[in-house]
Amino acid sequence: MIVSCLTFTGSIHVEAKKVAVYVEGDISDNDKSIVSSAVLSRMSGNREYAPFERNDAFISSLNKEQDYQLSGEVPEKEIRKVGERLGVDYVLSVNVVLNDDNMCHMSARLINLESGAIIKTVNVNRKYTDSSVLTALANNVAYRLLNKRSK
Repeated sequence: MIVSCLTFTGSIHVEAKKVAVYVEGDISDNDKSIVSSAVLSRMSGNREYAPFERNDAFISSLNKEQDYQLSGEVPEKEIRKVGERLGVDYVLSVNVVLNDDNMCHMSARLINLESGAIIKTVNVNRKYTDSSVLTALANNVAYRLLNKRSK
């Protein structure tokens, strides 16, 4: 009986949460690609989350849908259907700002798409010297958003 319980427990598989990643901000498309690649790379080793890259059309649709949902005219069950239609459970949104003082500010949010709730948010900044700073900050925010022990 113990062996069958252990076998059953070992066979339980928790499905990874599907997460769409998108990057915004007043930076070049090449820099957005660097940030997106770093986040996707960091996520690829995480068993709890499965990354999905999304393009500009996805972002535009998401923004329109969020505006509509926040208007208060969308019932809770319809919000859930939107998440199902887009094929993801969560959105990881990264915003990058390069200031005139050569500081790079990066903020990121992990958003439950069904409820619209922000699960976790992270803000970091560092002196901008070259694109390696974007990679380092993107790795940092992805790790902090997805690691349960990180604050």
